[in-house]
Amino acid sequence: MEKRMRTLGLFRAIGDDALVRLAPYFEERSVNTGDTVVSQNDRVDELFVVAEGRVESVLALPGSIERSHGDCLPGDFFGEVSLFAGRPSSDTYRAAGPCRLLVLREERLSALMEELPADAVALIARLLGLTIRNLRASSSFLADVVRWGERASRRVITDELTGVYNRPFLEDALENFFEISKSNGKPVAFLMMDVDNFREINAAVGRERADAVIVRVVGIIRGVISSHGIIARYGGDEFSILLPEADLDRALSIAGEIRAAVQGADFSDIASGLPPVTTSIGVSAFPDTAADLAAFREKADASLYRAKEMGRNRVEAVR
Repeated sequence: MEKRMRTLGLFRAIGDDALVRLAPYFEERSVNTGDTVVSQNDRVDELFVVAEGRVESVLALPGSIERSHGDCLPGDFFGEVSLFAGRPSSDTYRAAGPCRLLVLREERLSALMEELPADAVALIARLLGLTIRNLRASSSFLADVVRWGERASRRVITDELTGVYNRPFLEDALENFFEISKSNGKPVAFLMMDVDNFREINAAVGRERADAVIVRVVGIIRGVISSHGIIARYGGDEFSILLPEADLDRALSIAGEIRAAVQGADFSDIASGLPPVTTSIGVSAFPDTAADLAAFREKADASLYRAKEMGRNRVEAVR
């Protein structure tokens, strides 16, 4: 194992004789593609060093979406915060492909400190130095997330009827994700939609059953976007959907799936004589159709207006 360890950045400052002594305290572990090694908020009692492959680090954000926090490549490590400080993991670590990890369990670290204190100190000093470097590199990322979380937590963020996010939360998320996408060069898309002829539906079946239609539509939207976007109710029959890292083509595809799913859904159990339930959707996307935040909002609204003008039950994107 020491031959493998010599090639990894974590151990490069440690002498060959020390590596020979350290190697027995680590165990090798194989991980398959997609396997979660550590889950966000879990406390682990192991240090993981990537020997082969790539482990992705992701942070879960409101809306059941994940934001990439970087990759752990051969020589990188994770789990040290839990192991040394007893704190839960701030990220989820997931194998991006077949991986081999070197694992130092808590009890083996304790044995190392007791049996080879000088080698233990050298290893811990190396870990500390690299951890400080990594924290400095990620400080702006963490600050962005913390500031967004603080603002969002100050308000009631969900719609009482549907359980999805409300307009104030979505507006906050829209601005933040647009700026994040602009800074890292990744796409983001915005959908505005409403239920066609909802006033007629409300008049035909009454408010309670019309509300049931809204709840059903939300369930359909959730089924389509899964964990890949944030849905918010703007009020009444109006909804917005934010799709981080989705370009125009992907956003149009998702919008088309939503439109078709709503049109094909069976609402007959809600009320007899219910008018057809369809939806119109407007799409904007950065950088495909909008270069700034104002245009990002305006293009989605204009696209929704066009969908209505062209007969409803359709998806449009103003270029």
